[in-house]
Amino acid sequence: MSYGSADLGFKLVRGGDFYIGAFAGYHFMRQSVSAYGCTQIATNPDVCVPTIPDSIKVISQNNNWHSLRVGIDAAVELDRRWKLSVDAAWLPYVWLDGADAHWLRIGTLPGDFTGPVPEDGRGWGYQIDSFLSYRVNDFFSVGLGGRYWHMQANGHTHFENHVVGFTTVPQVVNWKTDNYGVFLQSSVKLGPHGLFGSQ
Repeated sequence: MSYGSADLGFKLVRGGDFYIGAFAGYHFMRQSVSAYGCTQIATNPDVCVPTIPDSIKVISQNNNWHSLRVGIDAAVELDRRWKLSVDAAWLPYVWLDGADAHWLRIGTLPGDFTGPVPEDGRGWGYQIDSFLSYRVNDFFSVGLGGRYWHMQANGHTHFENHVVGFTTVPQVVNWKTDNYGVFLQSSVKLGPHGLFGSQ
């Protein structure tokens, strides 16, 4: 998984040891998953006879999630060293651009796929990130954070014109993705303090 965001924002309220702000921007997330090998464990039909070794890629799913986002962010200094930050974003418009590849069925025989099958979707989501940081000195801090992201979309798998020898139609697909976890972060402040001490 890879991701990135670009936002513009401003401070709505600012105090001596806290602030509350608002922002709007764009978020991108790419998810890629592949399956290798195949062992037959059922019958009718026998799709993995003989067994396909684990060194061979058989299926891939690549999803590119694009989102517009609006939200609020806030931070409060708990004391001179510790600071708690929270970002919460609503994703009013999410669109999915994906592809499903069955690598052993891409060919020219009837029933084969002409290549990766395109998929799409439109929906919504939300993102919540929280971070507790510790200021080691005036220009360097470290911390621990957690996040929960949810996105969902309704769309189609576009089989039309992608199956050799058959007339096909789109298949309705509903997508959901939930990403959560913890992360470590560090930051360097280049000003107004000199990185290697005051001049």
